[in-house]
Amino acid sequence: MAMRKLNTSAGILEVMGAPLSGTDLRAYVMSGGGVSLKNIHPRLRSKRCFLIFPISGSERKGLVSVEVKKKKGQYDMKLLAVDVAMASGPDQRLFLIGDEEEYRIGGGLISELRDPVVKALAAAKEFDARDELEDEEDAARELEEVEGNIGTRLKNLKEITLSSCYKVLNPL
Repeated sequence: MAMRKLNTSAGILEVMGAPLSGTDLRAYVMSGGGVSLKNIHPRLRSKRCFLIFPISGSERKGLVSVEVKKKKGQYDMKLLAVDVAMASGPDQRLFLIGDEEEYRIGGGLISELRDPVVKALAAAKEFDARDELEDEEDAARELEEVEGNIGTRLKNLKEITLSSCYKVLNPL
């Protein structure tokens, strides 16, 4: 639902570049739901979900913040914002739905979710770099093994060739 709105927003696509794609990394908090009593009458409380996830376009990357409220089986999006990483300076926050006040609701719950996701993204980059280094080390080790095997085979071939030449030159 959020990705559909983002991929159809001319402003977001202009800044980030089309197409936009998400990742498997997500953080969310659910609140509400359940039964409550109001004036002695039981009622179902609406559920609210705060969600944050990274996206990338052809030109820039960003972090999406979403707040959705489920009322009577329908989803009502209260907040849809993207923090776009800028080449220089701080991130730029673009609001498709909601505003800064909605972003700060719940004591800044969305911004509290943001920090661990940013750390996880930074760790993912570090893990990718480490994986590349390990792959290079593995390739070098495999090359050494192959070179060692070739050297051993050449030595064996040389011994066989010398032995064959000796037999030809010195028959019994």
